[in-house]
Amino acid sequence: MTPLLLPGNAPFVAAIGLMIAIGALEGITLLFGLSVTEHAGSMLVSHFGIDHSGAAADTGVVGQLLGWLHLGRVPLLILLILFLLGFAIVGLVLQSLLHALAGFMLPPPVAALIAAFGALPFVRQTGGLVGHYLPQNETSALSEADFVGRTAQIVTGEASPGNPAEARLVDEYGQPHYLRIEPDDPEARFARGSTVLIVSRVSGSLYRAIANPRPDLL
Repeated sequence: MTPLLLPGNAPFVAAIGLMIAIGALEGITLLFGLSVTEHAGSMLVSHFGIDHSGAAADTGVVGQLLGWLHLGRVPLLILLILFLLGFAIVGLVLQSLLHALAGFMLPPPVAALIAAFGALPFVRQTGGLVGHYLPQNETSALSEADFVGRTAQIVTGEASPGNPAEARLVDEYGQPHYLRIEPDDPEARFARGSTVLIVSRVSGSLYRAIANPRPDLL
């Protein structure tokens, strides 16, 4: 049997297939003017308050890990591909060495766990290198407070008090940010497609807003 097709290598062969599938899905969504990973990346950056500007912020353990992996500086799609690539490389090399030198392979779950941890430094190093060559702008310096006073458009569902809807905010650099919006007025409702003015931040990615008072200017 070809070493690559041995049962111990199954998670890593699957990772290569998943990497190809993610790239294909992203390509298809881009044909419709959308980006699944860009959307998800913006949501994660906003939700965990990831900030690469050097300003002090309590992002929590998950936020610190994602920031350490350069999320917010490097597109999520690239980070996902780097993780799957690192996972596959570490796992295949580990299993191949064990098979060649000792005549056995680790059980797939054990090998996958080791490879996942091994992939993190790979993402950190290669992601930093990629980020060095990517064009950077000042959007990474935006904090949650910077969203107050800006307009956003409701893109999913209807926003009502206690029932936030997803909204899309595009900053002055053309970068989208996805937030959760609920009305500041307890009697208000914002339907999908409505443009609102953000007036305060509640917590995380949750904000309160009012109907855009000057749609002719914004």
